[in-house]
Amino acid sequence: MALKGIAWGILFFFTAAIYSVIPTYLIVRYWVWLNSFPVYTLSLFMLFLWIVALIIVLIYIVAMIRAFIQRNNEEGLGIPRGVKGFGLVSTVIILSFMLIWYLLFNQIAFFSMVPPLK
Repeated sequence: MALKGIAWGILFFFTAAIYSVIPTYLIVRYWVWLNSFPVYTLSLFMLFLWIVALIIVLIYIVAMIRAFIQRNNEEGLGIPRGVKGFGLVSTVIILSFMLIWYLLFNQIAFFSMVPPLK
């Protein structure tokens, strides 16, 4: 039972890392390009999505800490099934996408992207 809590904690760590690193990198990388448009709606929308991603990161950091602390609990970890399901499915999808992208193009997905030229 303790191994199950540690495994969920590790998965939640990877989910939090994915949802913090990738959007932050893309916002920093594309910010000048986003602000080059005459209407700033797109950059404000991307900023909103980044803030939502950071809220998701906070949820998964709390879930990770809770999974590690309650790993010996008999009744379960006390983490909702939706949090577990979303974390598992989204992490598997994003990591498999990155693996396939690397195998096809020999580049790391998301981090090899460059903003278009003006």
